[in-house]
Amino acid sequence: MSTGASPLWEESRERKQTGRRLILFGVATALIFAALVSRLFWLQVMREEIFLDKAATQSTRWIREPAARGEILDSQGEVLVTNRPVYNLTLNYLGLKGQDISLVADRLAELLADPEITAATVLDSVNAQSSRLYEPIMIKRNIPFETVIRLEERRWELPGVMVETSPQRDYVYGGMLGHLLGYVHSIKEEIDQPGFEDYGLGDLTGKTGVEKSYEFELRGTDGYREVTVNAKNHPLQELSYLPSVSGNTLRLTVDLGLQRALEDAFDEVLASVAATYPKAQAGAAVVLDVNTGGVLGMVSRPMMFPADFNGNPLSQEQADLYFNQEPAALYNRAIQGSYVPGSTFKPITGMAALASGNLTPQDRITCGGAYWYKPYIKCTGVHGSLNYLQAMARSCNVYFQEAARRAGIENIGRIGHEFGMDSKTGLDLPFEGAGLLPSVDWQVTEYARREIRINEDFDGQIAGVEGEYQPLIDGAADEAEKKRLERELRNRISVLEAGRQEQLNSYTSWRDADTFNTGIGQGYNQYTIVELAAYAATIANGGTYYTPYVVDEIFYPDGTLKEAHAPEGRRVDVEQWILDLTKEAMTMVARPGGTAYAAFAGLPPGTGGGAKTGTAQTGRAGYSKEGDYDGLFIAFAPAENPQIAFACVMEHGHSGSGSAGRVAKLLLEYYFQEME
Repeated sequence: MSTGASPLWEESRERKQTGRRLILFGVATALIFAALVSRLFWLQVMREEIFLDKAATQSTRWIREPAARGEILDSQGEVLVTNRPVYNLTLNYLGLKGQDISLVADRLAELLADPEITAATVLDSVNAQSSRLYEPIMIKRNIPFETVIRLEERRWELPGVMVETSPQRDYVYGGMLGHLLGYVHSIKEEIDQPGFEDYGLGDLTGKTGVEKSYEFELRGTDGYREVTVNAKNHPLQELSYLPSVSGNTLRLTVDLGLQRALEDAFDEVLASVAATYPKAQAGAAVVLDVNTGGVLGMVSRPMMFPADFNGNPLSQEQADLYFNQEPAALYNRAIQGSYVPGSTFKPITGMAALASGNLTPQDRITCGGAYWYKPYIKCTGVHGSLNYLQAMARSCNVYFQEAARRAGIENIGRIGHEFGMDSKTGLDLPFEGAGLLPSVDWQVTEYARREIRINEDFDGQIAGVEGEYQPLIDGAADEAEKKRLERELRNRISVLEAGRQEQLNSYTSWRDADTFNTGIGQGYNQYTIVELAAYAATIANGGTYYTPYVVDEIFYPDGTLKEAHAPEGRRVDVEQWILDLTKEAMTMVARPGGTAYAAFAGLPPGTGGGAKTGTAQTGRAGYSKEGDYDGLFIAFAPAENPQIAFACVMEHGHSGSGSAGRVAKLLLEYYFQEME
């Protein structure tokens, strides 16, 4: 007899246990679902008003923390440009939803009582940013703290109006180095350029000078704070924070002490010259390290104050100063001005003549007061028989016209090219101009352009005459009248064709007189002051042309070095004996009997230097034909083992030695005093 349970009984028991488990699971599920439904009912129905109130009174904001631009230091680490915190007035377009924007603009303008901010200007700002309304709309930068208080007191009347704190550029020394440092202003045309994809319409960007050239080094990375705010836009809680990162720091080649001495000297002499020659109101000077090309000092007048810009609109007085008056202050004459060099060009002519083999250092040329070939250009005196060194010292026009004739314009152009006189120097500042060296290559291009212009002009005049006569000829009363009119038409066309040929002969071919004028730094010659300084430096250092530069080192925000500038030099293709002789000739200019002696007289014994004066007839508007000249001066020092090169122009300065040369004297006195 079997004692085990039957298989049917075991199966029945398992089925009953499974059923009980399913019942328990169903009950648990029902209870959980009931709890969830109850909670949802409580939250969505019973607590609806509470959550709606919170939603209406609190929201999340992403607040941008603008990064500070990198500082700019002089060569010794002295701070030239830094930042300071300011309050900026902006509009948050999302905060204006459902509001009458015109009414908000009226209230804001009334509250501020600022002549620069009217309801119309506020609306203009909104319209100008219509494609990027998700960004804060800048109304005014750097508002006073008293204004911030007034805005906060009337917050309920000003939906969307925000006050943000941001760093603003602080130019420690005002207008000193203003043109070299440059300024920042609200981004405009740059917004669509490569590299500016992350900029907003209210952002500032460098517009000129170092601020522009090194924009992507100086600009930092903005940070962001995520906060909850109430209906008054007051923060309640910070949810997350991404700190900003400052821009990189730049250390310049500029020596602040030398820069101050240069600016003081220029201003003192300019004021003195203007007392006699009132048109003397502008000019520029550059000082270079002859062994690297580093810019030790740069001045341009009238002065430019970078802080006048800083993102805000200019006043009418400021706009006149920088753009409308003559001379305009925004223009950096050191790198953008194009000047007839006068006699500062004579070392180029001399080297070209020596290199041609048609002039030796011992050859003597006799000056009788005027050159013997047309147009018989006069000299500054009757110098008699002169060799190379003597002619350079006394700046004899006759000698250097003859030197130009012997050299030929092709050689003058070649030597000028070697010294970078026909192109931009490559200086790391924006908007640099290029010189005009009347070489053969320039002539080919320029004369072809002139020929086209002259022909177009006369073709137009002839077409006009034909258009005038043809209806008369067609409507002539008889054959005799018709022939008379046709004869008049031919005569007038003949006169015009003669005029065409005369202009083509005069303006599309190089003449001997052009070579003579070029040789003494007149004619078509035009160069920037930084070009003249680089050329003087090349003679001084024995023949290496260094590309000028202003930024020596770039540092990360933590102070570690990112990049150091390596001087870029090339040897000029001029024989060493010619360079050495020309350097010696320029030292003769600075000695007794030389035209630049006054600039070097009284300097410590054993110092001295080399120089070349220049008095240039510009032919530009505003200059009279007689006695109204630019004064120019190039120099290097000390005479042995030169360290610095100098170039200067004083517009309407009357003479090089009496204006720019006096600036050189004051600068050299400072320089040699510092060397002691």
